[in-house]
Parts: sequence; C-alpha cells; structure tokens
Amino acid sequence: MSFTPARVGRSRDLWLAVVARAVSLLGDEAAVIALTLRLHDSGRGAGAIAALFVAGMLPLVVLAPLAGRLVDRYDSRRLLVWSGLAQAVVCAVLAGVHAVPAVLALVAALGIGQAINGATWQALLPSIVGIERLPAAMSISQSVRTVASIAAPAIGGVLTGLYGARVPLLLDAGTFVVITVAATLVRTRRHVGRPTTAHRQRGGFGVLRDDPVLVVLLSLLAAFIVLGAMVNVIDVFLVRDTLHSSATWYGVLAATWGGGMLLGSLVSGRWRRPDALVRVVIWSAVVLSLSMFGYAVAPAVGAILPAAVAGGAANGLLNYSVNTLTMLRAAEETRGRVAAALSGITSSAMIGSFFIGGVVAGFATPRQIFLASAVLGLLAPITVGRRLLRAAAFVRDPRARMLGTWPARTELPSSSPAESGGSTVRATRP
Repeated sequence: MSFTPARVGRSRDLWLAVVARAVSLLGDEAAVIALTLRLHDSGRGAGAIAALFVAGMLPLVVLAPLAGRLVDRYDSRRLLVWSGLAQAVVCAVLAGVHAVPAVLALVAALGIGQAINGATWQALLPSIVGIERLPAAMSISQSVRTVASIAAPAIGGVLTGLYGARVPLLLDAGTFVVITVAATLVRTRRHVGRPTTAHRQRGGFGVLRDDPVLVVLLSLLAAFIVLGAMVNVIDVFLVRDTLHSSATWYGVLAATWGGGMLLGSLVSGRWRRPDALVRVVIWSAVVLSLSMFGYAVAPAVGAILPAAVAGGAANGLLNYSVNTLTMLRAAEETRGRVAAALSGITSSAMIGSFFIGGVVAGFATPRQIFLASAVLGLLAPITVGRRLLRAAAFVRDPRARMLGTWPARTELPSSSPAESGGSTVRATRP
C-alpha cells in the first residue's frame, strides 16, 4: 500500500508536532546567529565560537545513554513539558547574560533539555503516524522545519543588527513555551515499560552496533562530519572578514542554505527503500563537499549563493535519509535509545570538527579551510560508500534483519511488542 504525504498530512498530532518543532528550531537558529555575531563583534576569535557550539552539543553526547533510557521509560508528554519549560527559563536568563563563561554554561543547560526532548519527539513520530507512513511523515517534518531554517538566520541577523542579541534570545525563550503547549495538545503518548530481558536493557550505542547497515552508515556519517564540517566555525570570518560583508549578508547566506534544504526536503519522500536511501546518503555527501569548494573560490559574497543552494539541498537529503533509515530499522521499544545515540554520534562528530576548525583557524585562512573541508569531506563517501551499499544489499535477506523492522522485499511491517522481544510498549493514539 502506498502512503502519500497528503494522506499522512491529515494527522492532527503530526502537524502539532511538526509545527511546534519548526517554531522551536526557528528560535534556536536565530539565537545561535545572535550569539555568534555577539562573540565576533566583541572581538572573540574562532575558539570562542567553537566553544559556543561545543557547549550546546556536549550534553547531547554525554547524556545520550541517560536521555535514551528516560525516553524509553517515561511518558512522552511529561518529558516534553518539563524539558520545554526548563529551556524557556534558561533562555530567558541567557538573554541578560554577557560574560562568556556564563553564556557557555547556560547554552550547555539548553543542550541538556535538547538531549531529552529531541529524542522524545524523534521516538514519538512513528507512534503518531505508524511505521508504514514514517517516510512520508519524515519528509513533511523536514520540509516544514526547513522553512523555519530559511527564515531563522535572516531574522537572527536582522534582529541582532537592529537590537542586539537580547531580542532573538527572548524570541527563542518564547518558542520553548510554544513547544511546551503543543506537547500538552498532542493526544498520542508513548509509554514504554521496563525491559524484561538483559538484552533489551542495552544502550542505544549497543543496539546500533548490532545492525549491519546502521553501524556502517553512522561510521560514514561521523567521518564525513569530522572531516568536512569544520567550516561551521569559519563561515562568519569568511563573510565578515575575507569578503567584507555585513551581518545581514551572513544571515542571508544561511537562509539561502535553508532554501536549498527545502528543495531537498520536498523531494525526499520519494526514496523509501534501504538501497535507495543509502545511495542518497552517499551522493548527498559528495555534493555537500563540492559545495564547500564553491565557498572557497567565490570572489564575492553573492557568488556563494549557488553553492549554498546546492549544499543545502544535499544537506536536506542527507538528514532525511539518515533519520528515516535509522528510525525505520529501530524497534519500537528501542527508539528513544536509538534516537539519543544517533544524536550523540552526530554531536560528537560535530564537536570534533569544531575543535579542528578552531585549531586550523590559527594558521590557515577561511578560504584554505573551506577548500580543505571540500577535499577531506569527499574521503568519507569514497572510502566507505561501497561498504555501505554492500550492507544495504545484504539486509534484503530477512534473516539479516537486526532491529526487526526493515522489510525483506516490499511491505513495511508495523513493529509490535510481540516482535520486539517482550517489553511492554504502548503508544496511545487518537
């Protein structure tokens, strides 16, 4: 049976979850732009900006095992409400703080909340729409979130230019209130009881290692991020110092990247098979790396726009294919742990890339760093891509399924407590 985005899109809970998360993303990205510009304009170097990014992501790594167990143990609504309220308070305090150590501590506190509510929303989505409809729902979710990504950087740049960082940070605090209200309105609630066997008590990283596709997929993803994402702490210097452009242009370029992500997200739902999703991962990584070359050689800021569109489209397709493949292969009772582990792996890789970017910025120019990112980023799909394709072909054999939800041929079976090994799993749906 075919499940189109139009059919999936009739779900009230899906749209509550999707819109709330998009609003929160808008606030988060505007706040990141504001804090990045505040650090740059106060004379802080790439090391301070790298520390800002690391502070937000480190809790996603350190707390991944704990967050995953919480999501797989406790009621989803309770986790979303309390984490959202806590983040709203922290963000409101952050708006009035300027000392760098205090800012980093508060950003880390926001990351603790994100470790919990990010995994909760990710694990809840299959319960809202059903495993068969998940690819279409993921496409809708990413498309709407990408619309927020398009607007957020420009909003953050313009508001920071007009009023300073305080207003975007207060805006972010308000979005956490919005997502908390939405969590109370979503009727679907995910309840997962205590596991009944020692095997089912394993952490998300252990579960991922059992899967022949995901272990290779996430190895490729981590290598790609570490080698190619160092430019995240450099792009502000390329725009402001090398190309001598304004804070508004910095926001516009980020918004253009978001526009490319929207293009990728809008067409992403057409790929649903494992081998197709794997090919999307590989080619997206290639195009994303090549877009960095466009940044490196651009003579003026306007010349970066085509590379931003192409890189954004590849970024959107990469996010969709990785998240969809991971959630499709995760059994219901392990989705919280798997989602938290995925976040932990990607965040660990990003932290590594930020550290590399901060170090390399001490002796290389922004153009040189973007060029290195393009070359190094290509290494991951070139060296690991063939192995990933072999793994995807292997799991067509139903005997090779590790997490119990990937189809052998054409049908996408729904996971159930009976299939997943005995734990009590109950998703309350309207």
